Formats: sequence, C-alpha cells, structure tokens
Amino acid sequence: MKSLLRLLLLSCWLLPSGSAWASAKPSYQHYLKALLLSNQGEYKEALQEFEAALKLDPQSAFLCQQAAELALSVGQTDRALDLVTHLLELSPGSADAWHLAGNIRWARGEAAEAQKAFEKALELQPGHQTAMFALGNLLSSQSPERAKKYFLDYIAANPDDRGEAEYHIALLEQKAGRNDEAIAHYRAAIQADPQYMEPRFGLAQLYEVGRATDAAIAEYLVILKYDAGNVMLLNHVGEMYFSKGDIENARRLFLQAKETVPSHPATCLWLALIAEQENDYAAAVDYLKSSAALAEDPGLSLRLSYYLTQANRLPEAVKILEGAHRQWADNEEISYFLALGYDDLHEPKKAVELMKQVLRFRPDHRDALFQLGSLYEKLGDLAGMEAAFRELMRLQPNDASALNYLGYSLADRGLKLDEAEPIIRRAVELDPGNGAYLDSLGWVHFKQGRLGDAVAELKTAARRLPEDDAIWDHLGEVYSVLGDTTAAWTSWKRAQLLSDGKAGIEKKLARVEDRFSPEELGRLSLDFMGSARGTWERYGGPCAIEGTVGPHPFRFQGLLQFRAPDELSMEVLGPLFIPLFRAALVGGEGFEMDPLGMGDAPPEQTREALLGALRFLRRYMQGELFRSRPAESRKSWRKAWIETPELSFFLEEKRMHLGAVETLEKERYRLELSGYRFVEGRWVPETLKIDGRGFSLTFHFSSPPSVRFE
Repeated sequence: MKSLLRLLLLSCWLLPSGSAWASAKPSYQHYLKALLLSNQGEYKEALQEFEAALKLDPQSAFLCQQAAELALSVGQTDRALDLVTHLLELSPGSADAWHLAGNIRWARGEAAEAQKAFEKALELQPGHQTAMFALGNLLSSQSPERAKKYFLDYIAANPDDRGEAEYHIALLEQKAGRNDEAIAHYRAAIQADPQYMEPRFGLAQLYEVGRATDAAIAEYLVILKYDAGNVMLLNHVGEMYFSKGDIENARRLFLQAKETVPSHPATCLWLALIAEQENDYAAAVDYLKSSAALAEDPGLSLRLSYYLTQANRLPEAVKILEGAHRQWADNEEISYFLALGYDDLHEPKKAVELMKQVLRFRPDHRDALFQLGSLYEKLGDLAGMEAAFRELMRLQPNDASALNYLGYSLADRGLKLDEAEPIIRRAVELDPGNGAYLDSLGWVHFKQGRLGDAVAELKTAARRLPEDDAIWDHLGEVYSVLGDTTAAWTSWKRAQLLSDGKAGIEKKLARVEDRFSPEELGRLSLDFMGSARGTWERYGGPCAIEGTVGPHPFRFQGLLQFRAPDELSMEVLGPLFIPLFRAALVGGEGFEMDPLGMGDAPPEQTREALLGALRFLRRYMQGELFRSRPAESRKSWRKAWIETPELSFFLEEKRMHLGAVETLEKERYRLELSGYRFVEGRWVPETLKIDGRGFSLTFHFSSPPSVRFE
C-alpha cells in the first residue's frame, strides 16, 4: 500500500501543471494504470495504456515522451520512432526530445540519424549531459578522437560524475594502442568510483594482455573483495596462479569457487588437475566425480577412468567406461580405452570385440590395430595377430614398433624366421639406436643359429638398455649355447635382479650354478656383487641416523658422506639444519669426532663405537670387502651365503641382492643392506645398518642418496 501511495504521489509530481489534464480525467486514468502496470513489470500492457491516454490527449508532449521511452525499452523501435516523431512536432525545441530521438535511431541501427539528433540536443542545450555521453559512445568506433572530446567535455561539465566517462576514454586509448594513457584513465575512473567494477576489469585485462601477470592478479583480487562469489573470476585468477607455478594460491581460489558452486565444471577440473600434478589420484577422482559436466562430457569420463586406474582402482575405472560406452556408443576413444581396461582385467575376448568396433569406426586407427594384434597374441590366435599387424604395416609401412612386434612374436616362437628377420631388420634401420629392436634382431639371429651376430647385437642392446631384463635373459641363452658358462651366469644374474626374481630365471641360474665348484661360484658371486654395486666416487646425502650406544637410544636427522678413496663422515643436524655433532674418517687411519656423545651415551663409548662402525662401513663403500679371497659359495635350504676367511656375505631373502656382510674376526661387525635402487645401471642401497659390540647404527635415506660412479 505504501508503494502504491508513493507511486501516486510521484505521478502527481510528474504531471504538467495547470488544470488542462485535470479536465482530461479519462486520459489521467489510463496514465495511472500505465504506471501501475510498469511497476508490476507488465510493460507491453503499460504501453497500451499510455497510447490510450495519448489518444484522449494527443497534444500532450509528456504522454508522448513517456510512451516513446517505454516503446524503446520493450524493443518496439518502429512504434517508438512514430511516437518520437510526433513528440518533435509537439516540442521541436526540447533537447530531451531530440536526445530521445537519438537513442531510438541508434537502437534502430541508424547511426548517422542518431548523431544528428544528439548534436541537435546539444545545439539546443549545450551542456546536455546525456547527449554528450551518448555522442561519445556513438562515435567511439567510427571517430575515436571526436568521441574522446565529447567524454572530456562531459567530465569538464560533470567533474563529480566522471567515472564512466574516464572508463570510456580508457577503452578508446587502449584500442588506439596507447596503453599508458589507458591505464591512467582506468585509474582515474577507479578513483572517481572505487566500486565501479568495469574499469577494474579493464585495467586487469590490460595488464594480463601485456603479460604483467602479478599486476593483473592484484587488480582481480580487489574485484573479488567486492564480488567474492564470482566463480568465473575465481577460476580465472586460479588459472593464472597455476600458470605461474603458484599452486597453493591457485588451490585456494579454486576451493573458494567450489564452496560457492560445488559442481562447477571448470572448478572441479582444475582441482583435479592440481591433485593429478601432486600424484593424489584419489583426490582427483573425488573432484572430477563432483563435476556437473560429468554426465555430458565423454572426455571427463575418460579422464576419470584414468585417475581411477592411477589410484589402483581399475574395476571402478572400467565401470565408468562401461557407463560412458552405453551413453556414447559411437565414441571411438571410449571404446578404445574400455578395451584397454578389459585387457588389464584379463578379459581379452571383450577387449577384442571393442577393438573391432573401434576399427569399424575408423579402419586406419593405428593404436587399435596394434592393440588388436597384441590381444590376439594373448589369446593364442597367431593368425589373427599376424593379420592385424600386417594390415597395420600395409597402412604404415614405416611403423618401426609394429614391425618389431610382429617380427619378434614370430621369431620368439621359431616361426617364419626367414620372414621375421627382414621385418625386424627394417625396424632397426628405421630406428638404429633402439635397444629393444636390436634385442629382437639378436634373438632372431639366435633362433637362426647365427650366434656370432646374436652376441654382438644383444651386447649392444644391453649397453643401450641396461635395465631390460629380457635382453640379459637372451644374452644368457646365447652364452649358454656357446658354452660360456660364466658369461651366461652373469647375464642371468642381471636378469634376475632386474626382473625381481622371475621363476624362469631362477631355474636357469640353478641349472648353470651346478656346473661351478663352490670356490668358483663364490669368487664369481663376489665379483658380481661388486660390479652390480659399481665403484663409488661419492655416496651420501641427508638421512635419518638412529641406533643405540650401550643402553642409550638416539635418533637424529643428519648427513652421511663418502668420498673416494677414504673420506667418510657423518654429521648430526639440529633445528634449521644447524650442525650439532660430527665424526669423520680422514686419510688412512685418521679419525675426528666432536667431544660429545650420541644422545645420552658418554663420548668415550660413542667414539669407540663410531670408529669401528665407520671403518667397516668405509671398507664396504671402497669395495674392499668384495676383494676378500678365497671365497666359497655355501647354501642351506633356508639361506645362501659366500664365505671367506674373514667375512660372510649373505644374500637377502630372494637371493638376489647382498643382504648382509659380517666379520668372522674377534671384533665382530655386521652390515645389513636394504632398499636397493637401480641407478645408472647399478644397484645402490638406501638403508645401511651396522651392528657391533654394544652398539647399533642405522643410516636411512628417505630420498635416494646421491651417487657418483667411477
């Protein structure tokens, strides 16, 4: 009721003075009804009432102007033009009428007529604010300098209302390439009205285009203070942080966006990408599952299945792909990756059918043909395998990987060797540096009885791919046929280490080891242990140091460093990595130690323990222990070891790596080794534990130690 009363009072205030309209009571009633309808948002009906009032009072410029403005606002530009034409007949000297005519002409796309109307308004009323502003906007594209003049005139006439004009001048300057001037006007607009967001956006975007990323972010962050729930802007600034490597700030903004709209597709994707970058695939899965676009975008289903696979949730990944395949049955990517999923789940028959479907979509799909051939091989369908790869070779005759796969598959089974050899040779010609292809060539030559060629090619392959257990296995086979038992054993030992103890390799080693005497196998084993570890120039880095001296336990963070030939030091670090304690072997017999104990242990007891421990550890790091002779191989049903007059070397549980070495002398020490890591073709332990009389000392590297080999 109060709103209606205010509206009535306003209408009375707006009415022309005098009794003319008061006598035209019916037109007044239509006018009042038009106001009420406008207030309710029923603009078309309101326009009808204005026109009804105008019919009753056709000489009312006021009614004509009201009707023309409303017609313009509802998009009836033809009717608005008729009304404003009548208005100009009634009030040809009205600047406001000419300004309205300009707006209507502009809305109709009649720029020249609009300009004339605005200029007429200024002619009638030189300081007409909205006409000046309208002319500035109208001329911005066709005559920027004239537009700028009108905006400057507006600012001069309205210094307290300069913000929007400054903003438009900034746009003109930016369009002209005068970025410094544009920045100045953007800042002037912001100063005039700090809550006016358009110039802040304009300034931020100008900085961003100019690659002033930090300045752009600073402006965007100010906008976010006023509009904290702007998800699009939160995501945009988060992406800028991400691009500059500031992951934490990127995450903060994306999480803020997710709080506002939890299922926003861009937000969920960016958070998933950050989690992926951090190898947190479980979090990536959760973020992507919450995306509103998941049910609409097949690419997101593919990405989600990838995250689930990386999170070791393969069955879930396949279920996602199955659902996506039901929804997008013609999507070849989904069919392809679902087939790979079935293959990983050991369901090759399902995988084959899907790969065939992919090839129906696109017969030249290289990867689908390759995988189909591989699947046929797993099913034992060698004819299908060969047909798939020969079709791939027909489409892509220089596909070295396909050539190698087919050639090796035939050669490994002893099939079509005369065809397999040139196929593999072609792969080697296409990629002569590829160790896997050289391995295949050596293997087919072995199968053909060309043992000399086979040895040369397999040795080259092993140099190029020293971590490939299959190559070493092949070398072992060739050496065994050649009668070089030592080389065969060494090759199979390397294959054993690299394959984590494949049963087939174990059997080959057991067979060949029966040909050695215990003394020969002992010497051979120590030589292999030394070469597998490599000769160290340097070893060490940050580590955890823990153990006991007498009844006193200790645990510290510290450093262990070895430098050939004989420098070995350990250093205990305190807060902020401040050195607290150091002990070191220097030269042949020199030993230095700070006058402190380890934990609560007295210095004298600590000194005795560390001197013996570090000396024994140094002998291992120098490789001296592996030169102990004579050596004899021994084994029981539970363990295997190598014994020399002064030392016993014990293999770890799988009988691959050296697990421990201990002295047989009166002063007994035992060094245990674990956590082996493959580094530059050698095996390096990450945990070293030394036990002696009255003490135990362990060095554990949570990150791989730094190693330099000779």
